[in-house]
Amino acid sequence: MGVLQRFERRLEGLVEGAFARAFKSDLQPVEVASAVQREMDERAAIVAQGRTLVPNDFVVELSTTDSERLEVYADSISHELANLAREYAKEQGYSFVGPVRVRFETAGDLAVGLFRIRSGVIRGATVEQDEIRQPASDLPPSRPNAFNGRPRLLVSTQDDPQGDRSYELTTPVTLLGRGTDCDLRLVDPGVSRHHAELRVEGQMVVLVDLGSTNGTFVNGQPVRRIELQNGTRVTLGRTTLVFRRD
Repeated sequence: MGVLQRFERRLEGLVEGAFARAFKSDLQPVEVASAVQREMDERAAIVAQGRTLVPNDFVVELSTTDSERLEVYADSISHELANLAREYAKEQGYSFVGPVRVRFETAGDLAVGLFRIRSGVIRGATVEQDEIRQPASDLPPSRPNAFNGRPRLLVSTQDDPQGDRSYELTTPVTLLGRGTDCDLRLVDPGVSRHHAELRVEGQMVVLVDLGSTNGTFVNGQPVRRIELQNGTRVTLGRTTLVFRRD
């Protein structure tokens, strides 16, 4: 099964046909997915050591009507489009320098059923040598206080256990791992490429292990999925994350 077919299958499971009923226009999610793949192919650039770099930040512009129809499903579809981009990059041997994000914007000059895509190369935050490196000039505008209680992580390593550097959660899904496409990249040999996700689900923040090699531990116990409470201590490899919210 190809990348696009897997994308369609996951969408069907997410919205169970409601999405198809909402989109009675000519716009279909699989067309947007195909356009994301084309954008990656057309903007692929070979850099040092034969590494092929592609965009990791995508903006899909829609008509006003299509934006209104999409609003309920926007976060879920954005997440699935980002997964598609990661899978396609792996299949093609492409590389990212930051987290893969897809977001939707309204463009008043577009007719119903039409869309266009903008893309860019956006660096992400990296935990390395006891600091969180986040080149602010390269990042899109963040959404301050995007979620109730300002959920955030206090990050420390075994080399600097009192570091407690703060990383605020500003997107519905935060990917943690060693890979360059993670939202918060942990340069830690004990951390898997895609180790775990933090998902904002209503008022909850849920930690989900993604089948990591060395496991994810909460307060010293291995977990697969757990709702985080203020003060919960999460361990990935040699890195400790303490969850906080006001």
